[in-house]
Amino acid sequence: MQIITITVSAIISWALLSVVSRILLVNFDLDPWMFSFLQLVSGGLTLLLIGYRGAGGANSFARPSTWVLGALRVLSAALYTAVLAIISVLETGIISALNLPVVAVFVWVLHKQRPAAIAWVGHAILLVVVTVMARRIESDLQLTVLGLMGLNAMCLAAMNLIAEQHPENKTATLSGRAWFTGVVLAITAAMFLCLRILQGQEILTQITIPLILSSVIVGVLLRAPSMFLAFWAVSTAGAQGYTAAISLLPLFGMVFEQAAVAVGLLDTSRFHVESLYLALVALAGTLLIWFSGQAFVPKK
Repeated sequence: MQIITITVSAIISWALLSVVSRILLVNFDLDPWMFSFLQLVSGGLTLLLIGYRGAGGANSFARPSTWVLGALRVLSAALYTAVLAIISVLETGIISALNLPVVAVFVWVLHKQRPAAIAWVGHAILLVVVTVMARRIESDLQLTVLGLMGLNAMCLAAMNLIAEQHPENKTATLSGRAWFTGVVLAITAAMFLCLRILQGQEILTQITIPLILSSVIVGVLLRAPSMFLAFWAVSTAGAQGYTAAISLLPLFGMVFEQAAVAVGLLDTSRFHVESLYLALVALAGTLLIWFSGQAFVPKK
């Protein structure tokens, strides 16, 4: 029961973070890069302060795998944010169904384990759902969205598999988990900053009080809990279990996004009942994989 609670809480938190971020970016014309950067800084510092008593010390910053997690997080966040600026949270979440087949391939190649026969049916359903959803998007955006989400799926698969095996993500203490997550967010923020400098772009442009306040509040209340719960879920449910749970993201995202439209926080909605049907079919495919017991047989 604890595994389900942690995993579902992580998905709800990510869905809420996605919708709130979209509301702020659309309504206040915030600089997306600075908005994300300040979220990472504030969220990371909050978790480091919470977890310092269970800290792994400077050694946490010295692990190469932690820096790889940070790099993958930077790339994944950039790709996902780019897609979210084009299509809705529901549509993005449906195409995210691609994540589960990708992580299954990673496990097959890296750990010599392939999905059981019944699980292949579930993966096929997910790929069909992704294809149908992509064809519903404007034709000039289809390849862009699929390319970005394909790269994002590979980043997430690698990140979840690394996080599953990371020694600091196996700690039994909440303070230790908070410290580990804070370190990853701090490293991610540092990489965000370095990338901006290497691109030769201004760092302190478009700094406003609304930007600072919204970024810090979202970073502390949503970004930090989302990452904390995500790493905890990966540790308890496994990389594939957590990735499977992401199929719930479009449904929670749809609820939050439609609520935002209803109260006037978003002017327009891209919601179509067909998208809801696709999300439910994706959930059915995921459940088929899940109820196969996530059974694997040795690769021959």
